[in-house]
Amino acid sequence: MDSKKVILKSLAVICGLSFAQAQEKSVTISGRIDGVGNQEVRLMDPIKGEVAKVSALQDSFSFDAIINVSDQRFYTLHVPSLGDLGPSMKRPAIYFIAGPDPIRINAKIMDGSLTNEKIIGSKAMDDFNAAHKSLLTNKAIEEVGKAYNDAFHAYNTVSQTEDNLKVLKEQGRKLDSCYRLQRAEIIQRIAANNNSLTWATFASQYAAPQSNKEGLTEFLSQFGEQVKKESYYLQNFQTHLKRYSQTEVGQLAPDFELAQLDGKTVALKSFKGKYVLLDFWASWCGPCRKEMPHVKAAYNQFKDKNFEVFAVSIDSSKPAWEKAMKEDDMPFVHVLDSKEGQGSAKLLYMVQAIPTNFLIDPNGKIVAKNLRGEELAKFLATTL
Repeated sequence: MDSKKVILKSLAVICGLSFAQAQEKSVTISGRIDGVGNQEVRLMDPIKGEVAKVSALQDSFSFDAIINVSDQRFYTLHVPSLGDLGPSMKRPAIYFIAGPDPIRINAKIMDGSLTNEKIIGSKAMDDFNAAHKSLLTNKAIEEVGKAYNDAFHAYNTVSQTEDNLKVLKEQGRKLDSCYRLQRAEIIQRIAANNNSLTWATFASQYAAPQSNKEGLTEFLSQFGEQVKKESYYLQNFQTHLKRYSQTEVGQLAPDFELAQLDGKTVALKSFKGKYVLLDFWASWCGPCRKEMPHVKAAYNQFKDKNFEVFAVSIDSSKPAWEKAMKEDDMPFVHVLDSKEGQGSAKLLYMVQAIPTNFLIDPNGKIVAKNLRGEELAKFLATTL
């Protein structure tokens, strides 16, 4: 990882866009989760969010939900009492592909996580699992994965010695190597399955492209035109690729509007007629905080020469954002972008790591990207 940047989520999980011609149908989803009792169970759509919820009755649940049955998106069955969705050592949700027929999901709760799930009635899910089962690299991942888990347990539960740490790191490197080999196997097999909706979904999950224009272009080029129109994930990647093109140097900067600390909103277009540095950062981002003195120095040097800074924080915590602004004494315009999906400035500008910045000219055109350290002041000195 670049020590001067903090990498954000991969594109594969930044999916929150709607597409035309979605085939929706009311589908009954029922099942049993041993240990859930009478707690709430939710069904989540990657676009709409929550689409149904019900309180289980003695471990059993059932609801009818209007869902997409054609584009093979993954739905989420979430038990909120087990924890929030997102990175966690626990597993509060089950992910599955829906189809037009009723679906039954059975599972149990063990050690605060959903385990032993069985999904019945989804041919798309069966086909997905069959594609995964067919991989030749599965055995190596299973064997090395067990060795890694044993090493993880030895270091974190038994004894945090230097020897145990050394073994853990070595097993981690071996597991990473196995996953790279598996990704290569999946990519190699796309050619024989390039019009398969199942393989479009499968490859998007297990061999997702790099989060950049080149990676997306290469990945998408391997699939047929028809499946690109049908697949939820390939459509997302195509939209992301288009957005990369929209934020290249020479393009007009896409407009957005976000709220300041006092709740008043500020639009990017309100800076038209000035040079503006659009700067994405966060309070928890060490490289961002180290970069801020350079941004402040450039602002103080050029603020009387038609230059402004529009700082966009991607903090999820408003108090943390406010605290960082006070600590670093940043005298320019600040807004908070805690949104996900549509309306998110970081998604609009395809921000995959922070700090990231865009220099925009008085006509609203992007003239430079990622000017850091003394480069910012030098560029402004020759431009303003």
